[in-house]
Amino acid sequence: MRLQGVSKNSKENTRQYIYRVLRENIMNLNLKPGESIGEIELSKILNVSRTPLREAIVQLVEEKLLQVFPQRGSFVSKIDYNLVEEAIFVRETCEERILKMAMCDKNVNDLVMKLEKNIEYQKIILNFDGDLHEFFTLDNEFHYILFDHYNKKNSWKAIKRLSTHYDRLRLLDALEKTNIEATLNQHIKIVELIKNKDDKNVDTLIEKHLLNYKDVIKKYETKYPEYFCSK
Repeated sequence: MRLQGVSKNSKENTRQYIYRVLRENIMNLNLKPGESIGEIELSKILNVSRTPLREAIVQLVEEKLLQVFPQRGSFVSKIDYNLVEEAIFVRETCEERILKMAMCDKNVNDLVMKLEKNIEYQKIILNFDGDLHEFFTLDNEFHYILFDHYNKKNSWKAIKRLSTHYDRLRLLDALEKTNIEATLNQHIKIVELIKNKDDKNVDTLIEKHLLNYKDVIKKYETKYPEYFCSK
């Protein structure tokens, strides 16, 4: 098992450190869906005791990112179709609302500037065949900018807590380079809608932007069947 980002932050305690490292490695697919997580091996890699490790595992189980089976051990949760569907339902509802707020706002210059700056960074990643994990981070940041601008940070945090299975599916799609250019173009279109106060096309664009997840799941279930829960 090879973990990324194992340097400890001076502001985090041991449990927080273990939780962060495991969560980041699960979310960036370095730890694959269905992969076994050995406590003894983890303790050695992270140089931590078993108590805070188990506390971090309990937290990740509560977030549905790990599963613990008696006599078998801990495993990274497989991508669950129902959790993906629920996350999309929440995101679609909230993002339509936040965009309509932007279109009713008479002064969106600062918001537009931040979104366009983010888009330029996305273009750099795409044009220079950069780190697609970084593109995925910029994608999330694009949407965070909208929620932050209208003082809805906690709403975005709630969305992200619900979106762990959906985000892993999105990242899998990004790493396959399937929808990267389409995602960028949709971000550009979102900014155009805000500038033009075009609220008539918001619903259609958001639905398209949040992936045709049924087709995406079907595609990757065929390619990576071990990554998905049985229906």
